[in-house]
Amino acid sequence: MRLSIIIVLFAIIAAAAGGCISGDKPPADLLEPRENSDAGIKITATYLPDITDATAFEIKVTAHKDYNDAFGNISYLRDPGGKIYLPVSYEGSGGHHASGVLRFPKIDSKRFELVIQDIAGVKERVFKW
Repeated sequence: MRLSIIIVLFAIIAAAAGGCISGDKPPADLLEPRENSDAGIKITATYLPDITDATAFEIKVTAHKDYNDAFGNISYLRDPGGKIYLPVSYEGSGGHHASGVLRFPKIDSKRFELVIQDIAGVKERVFKW
């Protein structure tokens, strides 16, 4: 009986350790898109971990009118220590379904906030990872 319990405990520990060690793959919660729909404009931000030379996000906007904004001028990235990073580029297109890629300098942290300011009267939209 005691041997069976020890074997089961080792199996549980091995399974838990195997789930925690995932190599270079980012945790699943990093890959989940973040959304904000304040003031009738929906913005979806998705972290792009496969871009190795930058910390980058796909930005999608859904609005009831044509929308075009320079996210490179109204966004910043904030790390857990409060350090602010300004974008290095934004490449995208406008319209009812505007979209693009917003790039920041590469940061090492897996926890950060993307802040987009002053869209449709909303002072800040904060997307947390």
